[in-house]
Amino acid sequence: MKVLVMGGTQFVSSSVAKYLIRKGYTVDIFTRGVKPIEYDGARRHLQGDRRSIEDLKANILMEKYDYVFDISAYTKEDVENLTKVLNRENLKRYIFCSSGSVYIPSHEVVTEEFTRGENANWGKYGLNKNKAEDYLFNLYEAEGFPVTIFRPTYIYGDGNNLYREIYLFDRISRGLDIPIPDGNKKTQFIHIDDLVKIFESAVHVDEAIGQAYNVTHPEFVTWQQLVETAMKVVGKTVNIIKVDDKKLDILDINVREFFPFRNVTYLLDTKKLQNHGLYVPKVNLFEGMKKTYKWYCDSKPQVKDDRMNKMNLVLECTI
Repeated sequence: MKVLVMGGTQFVSSSVAKYLIRKGYTVDIFTRGVKPIEYDGARRHLQGDRRSIEDLKANILMEKYDYVFDISAYTKEDVENLTKVLNRENLKRYIFCSSGSVYIPSHEVVTEEFTRGENANWGKYGLNKNKAEDYLFNLYEAEGFPVTIFRPTYIYGDGNNLYREIYLFDRISRGLDIPIPDGNKKTQFIHIDDLVKIFESAVHVDEAIGQAYNVTHPEFVTWQQLVETAMKVVGKTVNIIKVDDKKLDILDINVREFFPFRNVTYLLDTKKLQNHGLYVPKVNLFEGMKKTYKWYCDSKPQVKDDRMNKMNLVLECTI
């Protein structure tokens, strides 16, 4: 079974490629060629700009893939260019990594039928994923294009290049206070090990063609619970400093300038995933964070988030 992974160096795409290689698929990866590949087993490393029709034609026009895992597409143009060049003769599934950010804001647990549209919390990222989804759904309706779309919440785990759980481990390990937004916002997380298994499971489920699925572990998590879980994993306690909206207004600071997540309720219903027979997430937050902390200790990742530049000001004004 011949597979094309769009991506192959960043967190999710490299995890997908490595998992498929372990499962015995013949895997080609397509990247810009900027970052090194830190694993073996891919048949070919295709290099080019996916937004260039010429680069796509030079790399894949003569290839026939059974499955495509499109992890690196962010816009309608990204998927449009690829699907125009892609030889569909053997194509059984095109798996697109979208996002839970495609839904309009809600304080409820949303299903796949919930309204998609503009969400100020996610900006252009969510809008662009929406347009890509619409293009792929239209292609399915018009031509029977075998697309399956997945909408994950926050992804975490070994290899994460975003300063999220690494941020928590950094501060807890150094005994530093952690400011969090006050309130009772809840969110959900999906461990990378579960995510790649869900993606691959779509290969085996024909009912998944033309469908979109919410993807997350069902556990609801508050920010305090998240930090407390990280402390439990690290085996060390630090002060959790709650920062209310009034204080942020006075300081003219937004949450993302001191905290690695958006302070919004972000909850997805995943019954459809289970009802259609796809892989169901099994890694809860504690087990996932424990595994990720082991990777953190072994790999010592150097990650940062330049947006979080008001940390010291927040702490100075709240302690």
